[in-house]
Amino acid sequence: MLSSTVKKLILFFPVIFLIHDIEEIVTIEQVQLPFQLPFTISALEFTVAFIFLWLIVSVGCLYAASGRRFLWIKPLPFFSLLVAGVFLANGIGHVLQAIIFQKYVPGVITAVLLLIPYCIMAVKKLYDAKVLTVKQIAGYLIAGFLLQTPAALLALLTGKSVVALF
Repeated sequence: MLSSTVKKLILFFPVIFLIHDIEEIVTIEQVQLPFQLPFTISALEFTVAFIFLWLIVSVGCLYAASGRRFLWIKPLPFFSLLVAGVFLANGIGHVLQAIIFQKYVPGVITAVLLLIPYCIMAVKKLYDAKVLTVKQIAGYLIAGFLLQTPAALLALLTGKSVVALF
């Protein structure tokens, strides 16, 4: 049984993700990165990609908060993979990119002010509740770094494909 605090954390996560991605959507076309991607991405394509990911995350969080499996994953491991893994790694990635490129990168402000603090707070709550161990947190973080790029690329390709249909 999930505590009310954990349920609230799970249900609040899609809001944090939404705010973070709005920053990326608004700034994606204005920022020139010091390297060339093998494809271009418009704000519209990025928006469609984000909606695709946001729906998956939101439905998963609703399932997790109600104690149900999502994508064959139990509620707490699903949420742990999100906050201790994919999105903490994403936030850290934004900060590292800004440091390496020595300039603003889309998403870095909300990564620093919202995403990373939220993920750390959620991980701490799960750790304090003895839901996660340090070893599990490290494993989820490593998995997050490995999963975020393929998931983002799949979402971007989906966004490009959907926009191309119209």
